[in-house]
Amino acid sequence: TLDSFERLQVADALEAVKFHQNDVIIRQGEKGDNFYIIVEGVAKVTQNKGQADVDQAIDVGTLTTGNYFGEISLLLDRPRAATVIAQSSLKCVKLDRERFERVLGPLKEILKRNIQKYSSVIQLYS
Repeated sequence: TLDSFERLQVADALEAVKFHQNDVIIRQGEKGDNFYIIVEGVAKVTQNKGQADVDQAIDVGTLTTGNYFGEISLLLDRPRAATVIAQSSLKCVKLDRERFERVLGPLKEILKRNIQKYSSVIQLYS
């Protein structure tokens, strides 16, 4: 629930990005510097549950238009908790860490509460 000025601030800070089918957008274990919102398309979320081999990754979710990802690393300052792969042509908007902190600072508590919803499918590593 942003007012019109806050919405304009967010919109001004967003950068459009496109991905092709099977592009890896974020990879589990890497440092996270971007937050993404899906504008169009579908992405798959996978996670390695302690195995070293990427082929052992299991599907833990699907993301579609309006879903967002990448915030866990930015909010908790941890490596990426999962891998996100484009399942189709994917259009997103993104915020880098600096713009995320500046623009979404007031929403951090809401985003942190939403992280708890993931605990049933994604193991959050410390």
